[in-house]
Amino acid sequence: PPPQPLSTRLDSETNTMAPIGFIGLGIMGEGMAGCLISAGVAGTDDVPLVVWNRTSSKCDDLKERYPDKNIEVKGSAEEVVERCGLIFSILSTPEASKAVFEADNGTLAGVSDGKFIVDCAT
Repeated sequence: PPPQPLSTRLDSETNTMAPIGFIGLGIMGEGMAGCLISAGVAGTDDVPLVVWNRTSSKCDDLKERYPDKNIEVKGSAEEVVERCGLIFSILSTPEASKAVFEADNGTLAGVSDGKFIVDCAT
């Protein structure tokens, strides 16, 4: 069968829209995540926003900024990928991207069928 549009993709475990993930909450990642939260695209009861950052305090800061939103903080990039169907990776340099993607608990460790990773590395 043809792939489903992202707007209709369901999490097979919960039968709800798959969560959206962010790996990297620097200036660009935080801004992009904030736009999705503000627009009601992510961070809702139906579509959680799942985040990880190398500096974990940035995840905590995002949760504090949006206390009434459904934001899950994970302990690794792998956990974000495992939990989400669509993942944005916004890391500061190619070296940072390589390190996070290739780490034992990194981005690639969580990849399985049906995952969409959008690499926005600067």
